[in-house]
Amino acid sequence: MQDLLLKCRECGAETRDDYLREVAHENGLPFACVQQLADHLGEREDFGALLEMCEQRGRAMQ
Repeated sequence: MQDLLLKCRECGAETRDDYLREVAHENGLPFACVQQLADHLGEREDFGALLEMCEQRGRAMQ
């Protein structure tokens, strides 16, 4: 968990929720959608698969 917080802070977020809100905002997705995906994938994918999925969904919604 500590590594996750460090990565979040490197991105300018104080908490994981702040980070997920930013990911949602950047991709034009509802926070609840991103949070649900993140919970399903797990913290280890916050900077990998989660970002890829959110970017794909964000592009599909445009």
